[in-house]
Amino acid sequence: TLTLEPTTDTNQVDSEHCVTATVEDESGNPVPDVTVVFDVTGSNIESGSETTNDDGEAEFCYTGQLLGQDDTIRAFADTDEDSNQDAGEPFDAATKTWTPPASTPGCEVLITDGGRITAANGDRATFGGNAKVSETGRVSGQQEYRDHGPAQPMRVKSITVTSVSCIIDTGGGNGEATIFGTARIDGSGSYAFRIDVDDNGEP
Repeated sequence: TLTLEPTTDTNQVDSEHCVTATVEDESGNPVPDVTVVFDVTGSNIESGSETTNDDGEAEFCYTGQLLGQDDTIRAFADTDEDSNQDAGEPFDAATKTWTPPASTPGCEVLITDGGRITAANGDRATFGGNAKVSETGRVSGQQEYRDHGPAQPMRVKSITVTSVSCIIDTGGGNGEATIFGTARIDGSGSYAFRIDVDDNGEP
């Protein structure tokens, strides 16, 4: 048998989450030196393998960076070590929920002039927006991203901004911010988004 613990858990995004797979024989005794293959699907995609110790346990850890849907963590005992789950190889699954960080009161992010990039697919893309947190913790703002094609034209426009956290460099006035929220793509659906902003002190 293979048992995965914890079966459910909730962590703040950007933190590390670990699960432990315990492999036992039919008499309930721990089985060492078994390769356990782990696979994460959902908002975050991860995979890996670990070998059970003398207690029949193998631990797998990863850091969640994306929100939107729960992660499913699946593990199986790869007894023949072919990296594929075959009939008779025990398995188990667990669920991981990621939550956004608490907002930073007084944090404000302005991309008022917007910007442009060349996307990974070669398309020209533009972006802009703003986000702020009042001293009482109220979050507001709007964000927009547009891929102008031709490979994959799309328009992503925020519905809500749910969390804005800042790390301020008190020495030089620069800093970093992370913005979380939901958006529509081409006017439909609801998709979680994350924007990481780094102020390099440029004009």
